[in-house]
Amino acid sequence: MLLDDAMPVWDRRSVHRIASDIPASVLLEAVEEVTWREVRVFKVLLTLRGLGRRALRPDAPILDWFTANGFRQIGRTGTEMLVAAAQPLGRGIHGSATSSLDSFRDQAEAGCIKIATNFLAVDGFLVTETRVIATDAHSRRIFAVYWLFIRAGSGIIRRVWLHAIRARALAKATNHP
Repeated sequence: MLLDDAMPVWDRRSVHRIASDIPASVLLEAVEEVTWREVRVFKVLLTLRGLGRRALRPDAPILDWFTANGFRQIGRTGTEMLVAAAQPLGRGIHGSATSSLDSFRDQAEAGCIKIATNFLAVDGFLVTETRVIATDAHSRRIFAVYWLFIRAGSGIIRRVWLHAIRARALAKATNHP
């Protein structure tokens, strides 16, 4: 799994899955295409958190927002997509550009939080896993407190996002047999 290569150890982890027998290629396309309109709770929670300072266009793909804010797709196979960012602590969502799986894995600058999220189509499920690791003890302590506040909302977002991805993929599979 690409995620294991990028972040074999982590401080925090969140895993969510949804049953789906839709082909992996269609599911991963849907990951790239699903929009804010399809995951309204995501937009609401981001706005409440203060990250929605810029207007989010309802028909803009969610993944485009992530890549515009420092995340990069650093790996892809026929069944898995991996996006990641290394973020200086306290600087918001704007992570440093990570161009490859190796550069992300090897990034060790103190004061950073490294975040890797994958989408994996395997054994009749679409799974998303997010792993987070801090690059030093101080950042680890601060992120642990932050995690207490965001974990529940993040879980809701992931589950709703997975449902929207599956719905979009099902519509694509049905329209293009």
